[in-house]
Amino acid sequence: MVQTVAAPVRPRTAARTSAAVALLALAVVASLALYACPSRSFTSSPSFGLTAERNSARQPATALQVMRGPPVLNPYKHKWVEPTVPTELVEKAAEEGFRLRPQYNYQKIGYVVSDVNSKTRICLVEYFLFNAKFGAYYMRSKKIHYHDEYETSKLGDVVLIAPSRKMSKKKAYRLVEVVKNNTAPIRV
Repeated sequence: MVQTVAAPVRPRTAARTSAAVALLALAVVASLALYACPSRSFTSSPSFGLTAERNSARQPATALQVMRGPPVLNPYKHKWVEPTVPTELVEKAAEEGFRLRPQYNYQKIGYVVSDVNSKTRICLVEYFLFNAKFGAYYMRSKKIHYHDEYETSKLGDVVLIAPSRKMSKKKAYRLVEVVKNNTAPIRV
């Protein structure tokens, strides 16, 4: 005669462990919030609308809001404007035969090789490198796309460009000044 033995039933521990992990994560977030902002508390801070008289006006604060604090608007953040040189300095330099222009880090000077696109030009920048083995300089060049908002540069002009925010895949420079206008005919 064959006897059947029932297998012992295991308790479902997955549900218990996931609830325990969630509770532990919540406790860690709460302790980090209290550690990051010791002056603020979850229960009695009037600045987050948790008191009885202000509770109807605002939503209660979450742990993440307590950690970050209230949003602060930056009063110094404004649109960038090209700096201008004082007029008395410009006049004095003009009397001496000079032209003042701003200096930028990583500014480049080159000539326009394409003005087909609107508000985008292509500038050919030539530069020299030094070969230490042979002790000689050699020339290299790069084509750089730059932004020309008012389309003041034309084909063949010598331009001064400076880095700016990335405007497209290839365009990360902007026009500072047209140094020299092209007087030669474009097509012969």
